[in-house]
Amino acid sequence: MSIQQTLLRDPCSFQLDLSPDSRPRRSPLAEKWKPGLTEAALLATSPRLYDPVLGVRAIVIHATAGASSDGACSVICEGRASFHWLVPDEDEAAHGRHVWATAPERRAAWHVRNDCSHPDVWGGRKRINHFSLGIEIVNAMRGDDAFSDWQVSAAAAIVRYAWAKYPNLVHVVSHARLDPSRRTDPGAHFPWEEFQTRVLKS
Repeated sequence: MSIQQTLLRDPCSFQLDLSPDSRPRRSPLAEKWKPGLTEAALLATSPRLYDPVLGVRAIVIHATAGASSDGACSVICEGRASFHWLVPDEDEAAHGRHVWATAPERRAAWHVRNDCSHPDVWGGRKRINHFSLGIEIVNAMRGDDAFSDWQVSAAAAIVRYAWAKYPNLVHVVSHARLDPSRRTDPGAHFPWEEFQTRVLKS
């Protein structure tokens, strides 16, 4: 089942700030390591500039603008970019079962340009990869490719897992908010309000 987004919003406005008072005590995540990525993920990531736990302040939501998990992971294998989790599409076997872990959480993945920032995300600090986690959702970013209900729930579950684990995590933002001149993901069709509701569920 897909979520049809009737109200299109500017993805540059997508930001959710998490309250420490509402932090879940524990939030397990159904994830599996994507086969064949272990060595490539180490090469396509960097040691963090900040503490790997206390230094995590943000999660960035992306969409692949592609059709498959393997296609998305090709950028890791080629050393061009990286991200921590991948949410598979409806026609993939993992859909409805688990998300893919694609990079070690303790390392900085390369999912946002170093010079990108936003004043509402940790005071506008740059090099956001070093204090963030990246989530990619497999989606073509077209109106005829709606995000599935499970994809939205799975992305929210990743956020809740990280929110429970990282005590200084506050910001959940779109890639578009950080790099508006170049990026639009996760796109105007991503149901941000529904996603927020699932992240903040009691």
